[in-house]
Amino acid sequence: MDAKGRIALPVQLRRALSEAGEGKLVLTYSKGAIWGWSPGDFEDSVESPMATRDPFADEVMDFVHALLAPAQDVDIDKQGRIRIPQPLRELAGIDREVVLNSMLNRIEIWDRTAWEERFRKSLDRNARSSGMPRGE
Repeated sequence: MDAKGRIALPVQLRRALSEAGEGKLVLTYSKGAIWGWSPGDFEDSVESPMATRDPFADEVMDFVHALLAPAQDVDIDKQGRIRIPQPLRELAGIDREVVLNSMLNRIEIWDRTAWEERFRKSLDRNARSSGMPRGE
């Protein structure tokens, strides 16, 4: 990450976003990292499912406050970079060294040290699991 908080997106991701006509990402903070989606995927995966929930339920309010309140749209510049807003960098503890992972329909941007710890824990838990997670 440079001094202005910009990171270059990997070439394959830039190409896929460009082919899809996407010039922006929606970034937010979740579970120790900055998560990013195309605006359409953010609406489909995050915003739309919330529309069917009771907006006054504590669990829904907590989710909305924690995930949606810090969400920000960012432009992808001509060099294929995005600028990570300072509040999101602070929440994720990101300073200079970052790891960007493409996960299913989103990206995750981690502080390098936090990612290495998270990855080790995931490897350990996965080694003890019985296969594919079931999910809900």
